[in-house]
Formats: sequence, C-alpha cells, structure tokens
Amino acid sequence: MSLDRILPRLIVPILLALTVQGCAVTPEPLTEQDMKKAATADKAVMFAPQAPPLTGPLTLPDAIARALLHNLERRSKLMDEALALGQTKLDRWELLPKLVGNMGYAGRDNPNATKSRDLYTQTTSTSNPTYSTDRDSLTYDLGMTWNVLDFGVGWINAQQNADRSLIAAERRRKAVNTLVHDVRYAYWRAVAAQSLEAEVATAVAEAEKALEDAQKVEKAGLRNPTEILRYQKGLLETLRQLEAVSQELSVARIELAALVNLAPDSDIQLAAPEADELRPTDLGLTPEQMEELAFVNNPDLREQVYLSRIAADETRKALLKLLPGINLSFTHRWDSNSFLIDNHWNEAGARLTWNLMNLVSAPDQIDQADAGLAAADARRVALRMAVLAQVHIAYRQFHNARRQYLRAETLDGVEHRLIAQTKAKSASQTISALDAIASQAAAIAARLRRFQSYAQMESAFGKVQATLGRDLLPESVENTDFAAVSALVAERMAAWGQSKP
Repeated sequence: MSLDRILPRLIVPILLALTVQGCAVTPEPLTEQDMKKAATADKAVMFAPQAPPLTGPLTLPDAIARALLHNLERRSKLMDEALALGQTKLDRWELLPKLVGNMGYAGRDNPNATKSRDLYTQTTSTSNPTYSTDRDSLTYDLGMTWNVLDFGVGWINAQQNADRSLIAAERRRKAVNTLVHDVRYAYWRAVAAQSLEAEVATAVAEAEKALEDAQKVEKAGLRNPTEILRYQKGLLETLRQLEAVSQELSVARIELAALVNLAPDSDIQLAAPEADELRPTDLGLTPEQMEELAFVNNPDLREQVYLSRIAADETRKALLKLLPGINLSFTHRWDSNSFLIDNHWNEAGARLTWNLMNLVSAPDQIDQADAGLAAADARRVALRMAVLAQVHIAYRQFHNARRQYLRAETLDGVEHRLIAQTKAKSASQTISALDAIASQAAAIAARLRRFQSYAQMESAFGKVQATLGRDLLPESVENTDFAAVSALVAERMAAWGQSKP
C-alpha cells in the first residue's frame, strides 16, 4: 500500500489522539505556598479595619453592635439571603417571552442543481438541470415565543423562590438571635475574668510562696512531718482550685473577641460593673404571653409555615402540568437568496401540545404532591409543639438561673464577710497562713460563681428572647452606622429590662 493512501487514514486517529491528550486534566494539589497565600488573603479580610476602632472600654451594647455588623458567620447568612433575593429577581425574567436571534451562513462549491421526474411515468426530464438557491447563503431571524403553560409553571416557581428568600431571612434572624445570646454570655464571662484576674494572680502568688516556705520547713525538720505535709496538701488543693478558676477565665476574652471579629490577642477592656452593682434580671412575661409571642415571631416556626406554602404551590404546579401547553410564536426572517421574490418575511404561529401520558400518571402526581403538603403540615404542627415546649423550658431555665444567681449573691456576701474576719485575725496572727489563703481562695471562688451565675442568667434570658423571636434590630441594620446600631441595641435592651452596661 502506498504512502499516499496510508497518510489520509492515519491523520484522523493522530488528530483524535492529540485532541484527547490536550483535553486531559492533571490534578494539581495545593502547595504550602498556596495555602500561606490564601491564609494571608483571608486574614486581611477577616480583620479588615472596622470603624470605629476599639479605643475605650467595651460596653455590652457596643459588643452586640460590633458582632451584628462584623461577625463573619452573620455575614455569610446575609449573603445567603442576598443570593435568595437575587434569584427572585431572575425569576421575573423567566416569565417573559423568549426572544431568540439566529444568524447562519452556508456555502458549497457548486450550485444545488436538480432535475425533475414525472410522478406517473417515472421518467426523468431531459431538459438541463436547474437550481433556485445561491451557492452562498446568509440568513438571520429574530423570533419571539411564549409558552402559556411554562408561564404558569414559572409563576409558581417564582412564588416558591420568593418564599425561599423569606426562609433565608428567617434563618438570618435566627443566626442574629443566636449571636446576640452568645455575645451576652461571653461578655459577662469576660467581665468575670477582668474583675477577678488580679485577685486570682495575687492569691496564686501568695499560695506558691507559702508552699515554698512549707517545703523549706519540711526539709529543715522544724515541724512535725505529718502536720507540715497536711499543710502542703491544703496549699496544693487551694492552688488547684485557684488554677481551675484561672483556666476558666483565660478563654473568656478570646471567645468574646472571636464573636465581635477582633484578633484573639486583642487587649479588650470591658466596661465592667462591680459585683455589688449586678442586679438580677426581670423577665416581665407570663408563660401565656411568651407562647403568643413565640407562635408569631419564632423564626423556626415562620420558616416551617413558608415551607408549607411551598408544598401547597407544588400541588398547584403538579395540577398545572396536566394541562396542554399552548406555544405562541412570532418571527421575522431574512434570507440572502437572490432567487427569492421577498427576502424579508414575518411568520406567526400557534401550537398546542399535550402529553397524554400525564393523564395516566395524574393520580400518582397529585397523590405525591398531596403527601408532600400533608408532610409539611405535620412538620409544622410538630414544630409548633416543640416551640411550645421550648418556651416553657426557657421560662423555667431563666427562673432557675435567676434563683441560682440570688443564691450565689448571698454566698458571695457571706464569703467576703468571712474574709474580712480572716484578715483581721491574720493581722493579729491568730490563724495560720494556710487558713488565710484558703479563706481568700474560697472568697474568690464565691465571687467567680456569682459572675458565672449572672452570666448563666443572662444566657437564659437571651435564650428566652431567641425562642420568642424578639429582634434587637430592624431589617435595615446594614444601612446604619455603628453608633446608631449600638444606641438602638441599648434602647431595645432597656425595653426588655436590660438597662446594664
């Protein structure tokens, strides 16, 4: 076989192999440099300059305002909501008729000549061939089509996506309520850390000094071994207690910094009140009032109602798809063929299409849609019962936390009166250093429990508000500056009986 015959047969396989090789995708794993570059870029976004900068003591309304404006998780929820709202805008265009333009070119190396054949005699004409189209042809058309059935289905889809955008808004509300609850709890724990940090450090230093002295006495054999070992054991137990307190307090500021989107090592100074200035929170609502508020405002319950509406629309859409489709069209065409008398012309048409198999499957489709609606209704009723339980649980938890705080407040007062007595005896050297240090540690622990109980009470109060779906901010918070947001938060908190720093 000659080379001239072999080459044409090889060209196609070779070109195909080269094309496949060129389309092959090779996995490219991330390198360490890629990860470092991404981390640098993300950190620049995470800690972008925030206005105003943190210069003075941070109040609770300021902390909540900063979290609402700068918290990264809340930003992601806002973007989800914006994405859902964007889909509703796109759905409007889906309801309009389709406007389609086409342009084409066709060419051939010889005319499209034809001969004629007699229908009855099947003899071919002996006249010369003829053609009625140019060898090169250019065409374009601009047409509008509108399917009535697609319009109806698109309208229902648009309604469903509108409800999905409202669901995204409810999820944002839930994220905001959860964020406010977390900031409230972290803030008061950070207040405890700031208030007790110096006392804990002093007590730990004194205990370590006493332990060192006791070890020296033991080595020198100046005291009874059993007595001095028990003394050291008491000091070590006290140190363990103080270090547990220090560990509890050490992470509070970091948690608060993360919630308000500040660097973990930020030096946050809080507008912390003294322990004696803390006042128990009053809820001011009966369980019946709470039930009414939750049934109207709870974001989870509102989301489920929207889901029920989407399920009902799904039933309507299933029924609509059983109808015949009517397609209306209007098209303007142009053809460069020189043999045409009119190169420009308009076409209009109407077409009815009906998938008759839909009539056979209609009962199953309707049953499926009805089952989806029934399931959505059942979930809504079940969630309403769950919300009802959450309301009463939150009510009991708040009052239990309030009672625990009052108890911790009383215990704190007793411990500090005892420490006053201990200091007086220590000055007159009528008690040992171990008793003095133990009394001081007990007083610090009582003060910590008071702050912790207050934080738990604030957390329980925040959980009540989240369950009730009460919002600290209006929907247009994104268009408000920091000072206005902080003032609005303080105003709403005061209205809830939270006139605290």
